Amino acid sequence: MDQVLSRKQMQDLDNRTIRELGIPSRVLMEVAGARCADAILREYPEEVREGVIVLCGTGNNGGDGYVIARHLQPCTNKVLIFCLGAGKMSAETAVNRKLCEDLNIPILDLIDQQDIEKLESHAFPCLPLLVDAVFGIGFKGNMPPVVTSVFARLKAAVKRTVAIDIPSGLNADSGNQQCLKADLTLAIEALKYGHLLHAGPAACGRIIRIPIGIPQIYRDEINNFLYNQLILPTRPKDAHKGDFGRVFIFGGSPGYTGSIRLTARAALRSGAGLVHLCSRQELIGLYSSAIDEVMNFAIPEADGMPDEERVKELISKADAISIGSGMGIDAYALRLLTIVLKHAACPTVIDADAITLLAENPQLLPQIGTEKYLLTPHPGEFCRLAKIDPEALRQDPVASLSALRKAVGCNILLKGHTSLVASKDANYFIRAGNDALATGGSGDLLAGIIASFAAQGLPLWQAACSATLLMGKTAERLSLNRHSYSILPSDIIEHLGDTNA
Repeated sequence: MDQVLSRKQMQDLDNRTIRELGIPSRVLMEVAGARCADAILREYPEEVREGVIVLCGTGNNGGDGYVIARHLQPCTNKVLIFCLGAGKMSAETAVNRKLCEDLNIPILDLIDQQDIEKLESHAFPCLPLLVDAVFGIGFKGNMPPVVTSVFARLKAAVKRTVAIDIPSGLNADSGNQQCLKADLTLAIEALKYGHLLHAGPAACGRIIRIPIGIPQIYRDEINNFLYNQLILPTRPKDAHKGDFGRVFIFGGSPGYTGSIRLTARAALRSGAGLVHLCSRQELIGLYSSAIDEVMNFAIPEADGMPDEERVKELISKADAISIGSGMGIDAYALRLLTIVLKHAACPTVIDADAITLLAENPQLLPQIGTEKYLLTPHPGEFCRLAKIDPEALRQDPVASLSALRKAVGCNILLKGHTSLVASKDANYFIRAGNDALATGGSGDLLAGIIASFAAQGLPLWQAACSATLLMGKTAERLSLNRHSYSILPSDIIEHLGDTNA
């Protein structure tokens, strides 16, 4: 798994390499620029031959751009550098600019709108390939008007855009802000949060990591990873149904009877040996003939409410539990959740209405403070549970996730286009899926897959990661042959096991 770094972590690695190994910053810049130039030549050889515009800022990202221009010059008919920004250049950037001047590479300084207008009066130059080296990961705030203006004039004219480290303007920690969209992003040394979050995936295009020689030992304590390798439970050929776990699914309420069926079907389709659907007594008849392979149980009651001792006995047989799908948030649901949290001895997925009940009844939170529990909120549920504003989550999702994980003590899956899983030892980014999953019921089937994988022996955090990756990749695969808007959660379930990936 590739590590994913924050802005500060990457800056600390650079500084440590310079300080402890004695490698000058200019050497790191030379390595980064040269390797980026090699990658650009490899990916876009025709465009390079026809001509390249390199946009350089005044910081070290701009310095990388000057190095790239120098290394591309022998391979192209034309290299043109636009220097954007009036700030003081870093020493390393100034040296590399001087080298480009010595090689007679044209450099145009665009400091303000008047410079752009002067350039336009002589026909704004356009070449097939644009290299964006204006701002690096340290940039914060809003894009200067001159940069926005140049971007707007160039984006429709060039064939391909390559961003160096991160598209200029994109926040390296949150994936927010306006930026120039790239076809290819060359991530220096490691992926950053912003490559994967919010607007990051759309802005970055394809991402290629460019190592520059920072020792791996310096990164040993970084515990954020891109989870991009699907790990499934092992299935011995001579196994029987008992070897693949018994999943108990609690949910369903008047008007919301379909959710728990999706959860049960997903648990079955992802390999659980036995699946028990447990719902209110007045609803259990609706499920009796819905799914042949599922065992349906009325929740044991006393005086119209869940009976603690009998529910405790029921879940003592479980290898994994999912609770919350369509469960409701009334007194009955709260009583059921309280009992299950008190007596569950196996991995337990807390989803949907169960999360809402926890947010409304914080006295229950101490009961979930162990690794056997997993919360699966979408952003709205997360904010209610963490008691934070949605904008706070948007601005720093990883910090918000880590803070809630520390507060509640259990695993958390924050669902989204790029989902985040926080476990005891690490945070994981899962980048998979598309708009086919933006449909009611997708979360229900995800809860079922997670519970199934946990019942089959995967650690709960890994069950969450693999289930999210599997569901997302299935949606992507289905969208190759049909419009994404026509894909239902039930279609995802039916194609979970496709082997033509």
